[in-house]
Amino acid sequence: MSEHTAVETHQGKYLLLTLMLIPILVVLAATFVFYTGIGVPKETHNKGVLITPPQQINDIHPVAANGAPFVFERKNPVMWTFLTAHRATCGDDCRQRFWVNRQTRTALGKYREHIRRVWLVTEGRLDSETEQWLKKEHEDVIVLQSDDAQWKKLLSQSSYRSVDESQTNFFLVDPRGFVMMYYTAQNTYKDVMADMKFLLKDVE
Repeated sequence: MSEHTAVETHQGKYLLLTLMLIPILVVLAATFVFYTGIGVPKETHNKGVLITPPQQINDIHPVAANGAPFVFERKNPVMWTFLTAHRATCGDDCRQRFWVNRQTRTALGKYREHIRRVWLVTEGRLDSETEQWLKKEHEDVIVLQSDDAQWKKLLSQSSYRSVDESQTNFFLVDPRGFVMMYYTAQNTYKDVMADMKFLLKDVE
């Protein structure tokens, strides 16, 4: 093998290695941005408020009404979650939140089958009157139980602050269980629909 041929062979190997590394580096960079929030543009097209970095809800170990662990995980069909985090006592303001996300989910038409609604009860237990109201008005809502202190600790590790709580309508949880956005009373159902149609555009 001539010296020229050897150089070309080595160059070819380096080129092949570079081409193989590019997609790996892209994935690593995207993962870094996702988990740290570093590099995320200050101006984005989303209507909701981003939570950076996103927080994994499975870390607080929510449980279902029967006491069984509930795990947020990616399955088929892909499911996003409208999550209402609230104590067991649900007054008019609380009930309005459920009405808003129910109407929004309904308005999404064919996409609604990829959205579930969850009530994360952070304090206390539902009384019989509230259970009857849920059964009548919001039968699809999944009720989960968690600890208020753990929930707040989880959010405190992100850009979300306790002062935002009174303005929060509901949270958006991605299919892998990351709490990644929230909507306020200022967001209209059209805002939520715009975000969800963008996020769900590739699920069909």
